[in-house]
Amino acid sequence: MRRMMITGALLLSVTAPAAAALPAAAAPAAVTQEFNSCGYHPKTTVHLRSGPSARHASLGLLGPNDSIQAYEERGGWYRVELEGDAKSGLRAGRSGWVAKKNVEPAVCMRLD
Repeated sequence: MRRMMITGALLLSVTAPAAAALPAAAAPAAVTQEFNSCGYHPKTTVHLRSGPSARHASLGLLGPNDSIQAYEERGGWYRVELEGDAKSGLRAGRSGWVAKKNVEPAVCMRLD
């Protein structure tokens, strides 16, 4: 039995013959990118951009204490959403793009 991940919360199980019978348009695309479930932090102060390059406008600044969740990657850039208000004034939920090289994974804490 093959399993294909559609989203982080939804899993579809399809047997090989059943998957072959689906038309190409109906077959779901597998998600190949996995992001750190605990989010990310900028390594230093970075610009949150309106698109995935330094040519795009800056929406504001993110600092090392700001928590962000990544949900798309394109050309070395992450599309992110701010988890809480940033010290720079950006509000929680604001989304934009940051260079992948400028962020590091947050460490998950597990308390038993």
